[in-house]
Amino acid sequence: MSMSSAPRSGSLAPYLFVLPATVLFVAYVVYPILYVICSSAYSWDGINAAGFVGVANYIRLFTDDAAFGLAIRNALLWAPLTILPQMLLGFAIAYMLETGVPRQAIYQAIFYLPAIISPVVVGIVWQRIYNPFGGLLSDIGFASGLRFLTVPFLSDTKVAIYAVIAVNVWQWTGFSMLHYVAGLKGLPTETLEAAKIEGANLRQTIVYVVWPMLRHVHLTLILLGIIGTLQTFPLIYMLTNGGPNHATESLPNYIFLQAFKLQSMGYASAISVVLMVIALALSLFQVRVLGARFALAE
Repeated sequence: MSMSSAPRSGSLAPYLFVLPATVLFVAYVVYPILYVICSSAYSWDGINAAGFVGVANYIRLFTDDAAFGLAIRNALLWAPLTILPQMLLGFAIAYMLETGVPRQAIYQAIFYLPAIISPVVVGIVWQRIYNPFGGLLSDIGFASGLRFLTVPFLSDTKVAIYAVIAVNVWQWTGFSMLHYVAGLKGLPTETLEAAKIEGANLRQTIVYVVWPMLRHVHLTLILLGIIGTLQTFPLIYMLTNGGPNHATESLPNYIFLQAFKLQSMGYASAISVVLMVIALALSLFQVRVLGARFALAE
């Protein structure tokens, strides 16, 4: 490139190229975040004039809101009880399919099918399955004598969160399976053959060879699972709407409840800010800890 064709140091052309993306980022990311943070300092129903309350919404949130505490508890339950089973089941299915099952693609499609079904449809279907009056599980329970299947899963405060978690695991196990199928296809055959020559049995091959070599897949699924935990809304909304008595409440569902049903926009904004801080902290953790390990795994 000649000196005459090189861009001058004072040229505005580079900034004009990034200007559209910058405007969109400010309009749809920066401004909403600042707006929600400002709104959290007011008592506002979304229609009438807002009244400044300072940090009162946050004080109420952490000292006088049992439902918020239940939502945090449910998030802490949701993450390990969905991520780990999905990973283990997904790996088991993928490994079995990769060991020579005929018509493998058909089985992969069947297991992956729940992941592409709308959560609204999944919620409606599983409401019918869990229905204690004529639902699939209750009918099986009465016919077989297995009375634990006749429990009102979605209306029992002690059972409801686990019933919803079970549906989530059912829906997304195929997603984990697909990641593990891709990971297994990329494993070096030389290492597997060496393990076989050394006399490693199936369990030893899986535990000491295959599973550690899929570390990058494990980390990817953990990251996606944490993100999914913070975004869980439609499945809970359709199955229980956060009930009974907030037993299955999630933070997104609680924000929706406060903002659009109870018309407490300021308080909902405070919950949103807390959710944003949690997401930011987890993101920093991922970059500083899991991100570094992911780079090493690659």
